[in-house]
Amino acid sequence: MAQVAITVGAHHYRIAARDGDEIRIERLGEELAARAARLTKALGVMSEAQTLVMVALMLADELAEARSGGAAVAAAEAPAMPTPDLARLTRIVERLEALSST
Repeated sequence: MAQVAITVGAHHYRIAARDGDEIRIERLGEELAARAARLTKALGVMSEAQTLVMVALMLADELAEARSGGAAVAAAEAPAMPTPDLARLTRIVERLEALSST
């Protein structure tokens, strides 16, 4: 298992990553660090724990919005299910049954 170095503010972390996921983890760490820097600039210096919790809350809020908005959009864009042709389906099932018994 690989190790990835992430720096948030003045703090350095070594994070375990599956082989092949190192670049992805580094990019996620950079995003976390950038959000923490913006938050510190906007609200002032906070403890490391408070900064990370605030960033986590912001990310959780974005995720909740994406999930609720994404679900609504997906449902609105989903095509209406056609009414099945029961007679045709019955004929298909009968043919399959006949083929499977031979």
